Amino acid sequence: MWKRWTAALIMTGIGYSFYAFYTGPFYSAPTINDDDFLLAFDGEVGLRGVMRGFGDKDETRRYISYGANNVPTWYQDTWSNCRRPSSDETAAFERAVNMGPGGRHEAVCEIKADDDVFVRGWIVSVPNL
Repeated sequence: MWKRWTAALIMTGIGYSFYAFYTGPFYSAPTINDDDFLLAFDGEVGLRGVMRGFGDKDETRRYISYGANNVPTWYQDTWSNCRRPSSDETAAFERAVNMGPGGRHEAVCEIKADDDVFVRGWIVSVPNL
């Protein structure tokens, strides 16, 4: 009897793993290069970004997203390309948002729709304490 219960638990775990993978945010992720990594956030912002050219994800930092205002709902699940901000963009962002001690403005995430490029959101990192 215990063998049947063990087999049922294993099959349930495998089934849940497939369900979690296919319903999670990374299933629809675009292909990435060696110096890219993916970030997907839950919640109201729901930002999904491909950090292009950033190298490996810094495990000593915690990443936080800020969503742009007036992003249409049909772009909520779209993967955006994130790039390093210019010095002017960083200065403007730091005037608008208090990141606190150790906070860094890491990326500007944009979506290209036809020939229009618009800001989907911003990525900030803080020390992972």
